[in-house]
Amino acid sequence: MNDPIAPNRRQFVMGTLALAGGLLVARQGLAGTANPQPAQAAGPISLHGVSPRLTIHILDTYSGSAATGLQVEFSRMEQDRPVLLQTLVINQNGRTEAPLLIDDSYQAGNYQLLLHIDDYFRMKGARLPSPTFLSKVPIRFAINDTAERLHLPVQFGPWNYGYYRGS
Repeated sequence: MNDPIAPNRRQFVMGTLALAGGLLVARQGLAGTANPQPAQAAGPISLHGVSPRLTIHILDTYSGSAATGLQVEFSRMEQDRPVLLQTLVINQNGRTEAPLLIDDSYQAGNYQLLLHIDDYFRMKGARLPSPTFLSKVPIRFAINDTAERLHLPVQFGPWNYGYYRGS
């Protein structure tokens, strides 16, 4: 009977399988004994004397730059309706000139950012289908603990947006 696998190749294959199996067992053993730790502390971020605040950072992923000139309406939600607190324009760094909320204005509650994405891309002269896919994009979030600093990074393009809780 002819063996399709040469003896030297068979030794190599068997050795590789044994080595891979040993590594897998060792990894599983380590995983079972390790105590996974979060990459960041779960508690509030302390800035050594800096008061808690709400800040944002908004990036245009379509052009790969800060969303300079983007108009944002910042509201507090009351009975599921936005009550306008201020209208902002994003600066050349993708931020606002001052925190949205700080000191006494930094209160627990539900809030909304309304991004004027259609106006932004029209202002930039982007060649997009009309009407645009996204127009005014609401981002709703909550401040639950006024001892914590809250940073809200936002990324958007003509067809998508995403945001997350930063610190």
